[in-house]
Amino acid sequence: MASQVSDSRATARVRALPNNIYVVAAAAGDVLVNCPPETLKYLLYEGLKPPTIVLLPPDITPGEQLGSSGFVRQGINYASVEFMIYSGFFGQGGRKARLITVTTQQAQRLHSVLDESISGPRATLQYGEFGWLQRECSAVSYFPPLGRAPLVDDMTEIVSLEAGGGDLGSTQISLEHGFFVFREGGVEIARVTTQTEQVALPLRLAPPRPLLRQELTLQFIGGSDGFDPAGITTCFLAYLGTTVQTQATLFDSAAYICARLGNLGLSTSQVSEVVISHLHEDHVAGLPELVLMGSHRVRLVTSDIIYQSLLRMLSALFGLPEADVAALFDYYPLNPGEPLELNGRRFEAIYAVHSIPTIAVRINQLCYSGDMRYDEAWFAELVQEGVLSEDRRRELERFAEGASILVQDVGGGPIHSTITPALLEALTAKSSRLVLAHTSKHLLPADRPDLAARVEFAESGHVVAVGQEIKIGSDIEPVETISACPLFARLPIAERIALAQQVTITDWANNAEIIREAAPSDGYTYIVHSGLVEFRQGEQQVRVLGRGNSIGERGALQNVARSGTMLARGPVQLLRIDQQTLRPIADRLGLIDAFTRADWLWQHSELGNLPWASLLDVALEFQPRRFAAGEQLFAQGDIGDEGYLLVEGEVLITASSGDIFEETAHSGDFFGIRAALYGTLRRAAATAKSDGEIWCLSRSALQRLNLLYPNILLHLRAIETQRIRKQSA
Repeated sequence: MASQVSDSRATARVRALPNNIYVVAAAAGDVLVNCPPETLKYLLYEGLKPPTIVLLPPDITPGEQLGSSGFVRQGINYASVEFMIYSGFFGQGGRKARLITVTTQQAQRLHSVLDESISGPRATLQYGEFGWLQRECSAVSYFPPLGRAPLVDDMTEIVSLEAGGGDLGSTQISLEHGFFVFREGGVEIARVTTQTEQVALPLRLAPPRPLLRQELTLQFIGGSDGFDPAGITTCFLAYLGTTVQTQATLFDSAAYICARLGNLGLSTSQVSEVVISHLHEDHVAGLPELVLMGSHRVRLVTSDIIYQSLLRMLSALFGLPEADVAALFDYYPLNPGEPLELNGRRFEAIYAVHSIPTIAVRINQLCYSGDMRYDEAWFAELVQEGVLSEDRRRELERFAEGASILVQDVGGGPIHSTITPALLEALTAKSSRLVLAHTSKHLLPADRPDLAARVEFAESGHVVAVGQEIKIGSDIEPVETISACPLFARLPIAERIALAQQVTITDWANNAEIIREAAPSDGYTYIVHSGLVEFRQGEQQVRVLGRGNSIGERGALQNVARSGTMLARGPVQLLRIDQQTLRPIADRLGLIDAFTRADWLWQHSELGNLPWASLLDVALEFQPRRFAAGEQLFAQGDIGDEGYLLVEGEVLITASSGDIFEETAHSGDFFGIRAALYGTLRRAAATAKSDGEIWCLSRSALQRLNLLYPNILLHLRAIETQRIRKQSA
């Protein structure tokens, strides 16, 4: 911390926590700087009282860093404040949180994010034919002290440094040259960097457990709530099929989802789709990371109301137009009364009874309640009050009937189901197995010991399965790992199977050093098979790698020293490929030439912060081409068939008037991407000003990147958007 404060007196005023979280002890009260997901859990774990003043980072400009935009850095939302607000308002006697952004525009966007997550859509028109749902949500979230549902402005005050929000009376906060500076009485008392210098990781990981697959198998990443520092919020994988090739359906998305999947021995590419029940933070905190940093394009399943609300939320979070957000994933609507057929599975939904629009989902014999408040006696009261119709009450009570497994979120209070004998009797009568989630209190009514055999609680790593056992051969898992690695997934399936038969599975204990920086290569390439591997350069933690990430291709092929240190974080299994096996594959893919392009990308473009194997995979897509001064690369009105990266020389981008509105003079600039990606007409012309070199990306290559690296396409679209704005100006 010495580098982040101005003198020795100030170091005592700043406490650093993991994930770039800081707590500044100020005269005006403790100030929390940065609020990534699960910050509340970290504070409670450290025994700290959650501050009610929260200072949020400046925006990161779209196109500046891969997987980053607005409040989001590397897929992590550093304005994840919802549960900090709840802890003050509901846990500290109605205390309002003071949320401080850098700009007024950020403050407005943050208000929009919280409107969607706390109150849901505000306009009745946004509910369409389900206008009655708004009345239900208001009834559930009714707060007696206010005589209505609490709104964002009841629980928070959102201000900006730009508009004087850093004046806390006895303490003054300003932004100066990349630091938040705290002063009292005109004297600097603390200085905190605005940079996120650490890799953000969760406090808890679900323990990997053997997964004995049956026809219907659930694997819980978490089964607790947003206030439990010892638990992970409810999030689970469902395998819904009778073949070993069945991919998992992810229900909701806990924070730090990539690391949590990796610790279970899973790649994000093994997730077929994500079902989003609703937009409370504990159910969607990991979605930005999954969308921006996962290893393939996400298929998102939810209802139209929730989807439109999600677009508004992510647009405000990323600081991007809704159309650019929508382009990051594929949406599959699941509306009540409109079943969705997807890969032989039938998805059905109803709107649950909760404080914001929420769907309860049924897929074949699995039913998930979402955060439904299920209480049949209360339903009868709502009918009497005119909030529910009789048809609606019957729909709620019958939706889970006949299910093999019912996952019911509980947790009590006015907006969640409370564990009572009546609740358990009702739910166990509907399904063969009842799994209670969304709670850290695993207690059944003391006077009903008979229920223990019929009810189970979801814990991190908990597995539930019914039906016929599915035999999984020992040779299948290595093939899946190789297929999860984009580099080796380029091989035909027959060659991947052959490669799987030639690899060696190696085991590494926690903290084992797999590769040491600057050490000679051992001649092997590795692919993470299960567990997490930390990559470090010097003393800097660069990233954490999970299943499907490959390590050490260049060292194995060119016998160069290792570029970093790899450490096992927990038990790890790696697939080891020897040089003799790798070389013919490298020759066929053209890896040696791609090493040179990957080196250039690493040094000269924002793509350089990709994992090396991903950078190498991207480098394989580029086709180098020389150009001469005066050559026209494309004309306005041409159909876009490829995009370009400028490597050497200068290119003029010319508006329709003939006036030059931009000169691309720096290596690493992309241009012509949007028209190539969407197959639209060119909005401008590009002419070489000098001799030079470009690397071309065909439309098919861009489509592949769109499937595997949505963060790259977000980056390229942002660059193009800025160029279009310059042209319009």
